[in-house]
Amino acid sequence: MFDLPKEVHIYNVAKNVHVKARLVRLSRELAAKEIDGTWWNLPASKSARKEEGDNHWLWRKIVGSNHAKLTWEALAIQTSSGSIEGAITYRIDAQSRLQSGEGAVYVDRIATAPRNRPWVVEPPKYQGIGSILLLAAVRHSYLLGLGGRVWLNSLPSERTRKFYRDRGLR
Repeated sequence: MFDLPKEVHIYNVAKNVHVKARLVRLSRELAAKEIDGTWWNLPASKSARKEEGDNHWLWRKIVGSNHAKLTWEALAIQTSSGSIEGAITYRIDAQSRLQSGEGAVYVDRIATAPRNRPWVVEPPKYQGIGSILLLAAVRHSYLLGLGGRVWLNSLPSERTRKFYRDRGLR
């Protein structure tokens, strides 16, 4: 395990200001209450929800089935009010796909709350969530001596692939 930053800053779109939030370890209970129980309770159409590749993920089950694995991490961004605005799960025992014989962090899942996706809700509540979560995985890779190597399989959407390309992933 590694020490998490005490605070991160996310952008509140409506107030046009950066606000403090925390990067926290995601527990099964927190996932059940603040992700599975709330993320999709918003005025988005059923078709918009269906188009999102993560709409069926049950974070409490994902966290619950992996929480005892020493090579597995689950993190979330939590606001001062307690809401979870994004989450990531990753493994630290993967092999790089680009550099043979080198270790890497493998991002299993990463998602921002639907209320933070401008293509689902306009305007979104917060911005910067996905970037912070991805940087947490990169930071962990550096701390493990893996040179920042992170790999993942993107959901099959050009918007998602663009997000990763814009952050330097190939």
